[in-house]
Amino acid sequence: MTLLTPTRRKLLGNVTWLYALQGLNYLLPLAVLPYLIRVLGVERYGLVAFAQSFAQYFIILTDYGFNLSATNQIARMQNDREKVSRLFWSVILIKLTVMLLGILVMGSIVLAVPRFRPDAVLYLVAYGAVVGSVFFPIWLFQGMERMRYISLISGGAKLVSALLLFVFVHKQSDYISALAIQSAGLLFAGIAGFIIAIRSFKLAWRMPSPAEIAETLRDGWHLFVSTAATMAYTNSNVFLVGIFAGNAQAGYFSGAEKIIRGMQGLLGPVTQTIYPHISALARESREYALSFVRTSLIWIGGVSFVASTLVLIFAAPIAHLIFGTLAAGCIPVLRWIAMLPFVIAVSNVLGIQTMVPFGLQRQLSRIYIAAGAGSLALSIPLIREYGASGAGISVLVVETLIVCFMWRALKSKGVDTFRSAVEAMPVVARREKRFAGQETI
Repeated sequence: MTLLTPTRRKLLGNVTWLYALQGLNYLLPLAVLPYLIRVLGVERYGLVAFAQSFAQYFIILTDYGFNLSATNQIARMQNDREKVSRLFWSVILIKLTVMLLGILVMGSIVLAVPRFRPDAVLYLVAYGAVVGSVFFPIWLFQGMERMRYISLISGGAKLVSALLLFVFVHKQSDYISALAIQSAGLLFAGIAGFIIAIRSFKLAWRMPSPAEIAETLRDGWHLFVSTAATMAYTNSNVFLVGIFAGNAQAGYFSGAEKIIRGMQGLLGPVTQTIYPHISALARESREYALSFVRTSLIWIGGVSFVASTLVLIFAAPIAHLIFGTLAAGCIPVLRWIAMLPFVIAVSNVLGIQTMVPFGLQRQLSRIYIAAGAGSLALSIPLIREYGASGAGISVLVVETLIVCFMWRALKSKGVDTFRSAVEAMPVVARREKRFAGQETI
């Protein structure tokens, strides 16, 4: 017989559903990656990755940090449908406005830059992912702690997209079709998620007032700056490699990065689930939340370290499995970024899971802004000199420095996240008994 409190059962259920989603989000791209590289060639594959990286900037703009700020707000007002409805429509209208402005900005850039102009259709197709991102209210599902909706909708769309890639993409000239299928899957998931969210949570139409929109923008500002700065040194790598080293090198880096993201995906469901939980804990007691964070740091750090070490040791056979005869260009990149799952996992616990619920968004923004600026200064000369490997060196150095700065910022505020997690477990257990009670299953 196993004893589980309702809170723990809810967390376990959310983690399980998110693992189903992440399995499709990360394993499916890894499954189709060898096929796309062999069929499209590393040059065309790199061009597709470059276009997706370009569109990712507009996804960042339209997200505006809502995946964290709105999730946090929804978690605090779960039982008040009127407040949830008003926040929902405020976020959606802001995202739609930014999306329409983004179309104009992208079109202007593509027409103005000679290098982009020949592939204008490709960039337009890539923008479909932005539209899908705008409509898919992941932040609502996470805040309401209904992760199964995300899993079923997004995972199902990506499964269908993967199957269609094998059916319709057979030669190098099909590279636009390959991107169109992937963008269409995200667009379908976004629209389906939007409709299901309204019906499932019985959200009523509410025209937000200018004051509500202004408040929503203010609430997400620091997290938007943090997210935008983060993407400046993560998403920009593929983009900068494509600009300064060519599409082939962009293809190598993108391929290696997808492998690493697949490893990071193993912990994604855990971090996504515990974020609203820690936010709720922080409202009850700073010590309860910090105790949970310390325990999470031990488990998440340990698992991610093992995953990173395995990638580092087996970089060559992994690259040969994915890239085949083209593996030589990917192996050094993969070795440089192999430890990123561990470093980013620790960064996530210290930053998103601790600094945001503890009200340190401003300090987190400053760290990410400094990291973004430093990354650009470091990446460009390294990419010019070493190509895709230079981008790998840059991102590893920057991510490691971020962890150091986060720890220092938390320490300066009296938050000791590295205190023994053993003493944290009884505190969390007492909290579960006090607020949820025990239930025999």
